[in-house]
Amino acid sequence: MKSPELIADHFINYLYQKYRGSRHVRRVASWVGFVILALMRIKGVNNINPRRTRQLEFEYKNHKFKVKFNHTVGRRGGIQIVEYFASQGEPEGDTVVEIKTLLDAENAYHSLESHLRKFVKVHPLHE
Repeated sequence: MKSPELIADHFINYLYQKYRGSRHVRRVASWVGFVILALMRIKGVNNINPRRTRQLEFEYKNHKFKVKFNHTVGRRGGIQIVEYFASQGEPEGDTVVEIKTLLDAENAYHSLESHLRKFVKVHPLHE
């Protein structure tokens, strides 16, 4: 598994290249570390990797998730963690958590495991 620093660098580098360091991107850059460190400390989270340059992916209890920047989260964009499916087009499922502020990022650091546990309990795998 890559180090948290390398994973964060990859995600932030994409955002700065794609959005040229806009204020929205600078705002969420400080949140990314909270999310990555939260994922690293959760037992059962596997395969945390960059995904399609602009996202991070991981697995938890056989569910696939991605962490992505989304312009529609909150008033000025934010980070979203959503389930996705490995079928054609890789459609997205429901949202696990949305991060709209630095405080939300800190809360995600402390509660992401609980959010994921509840999510997989309510959303069984569809085979």
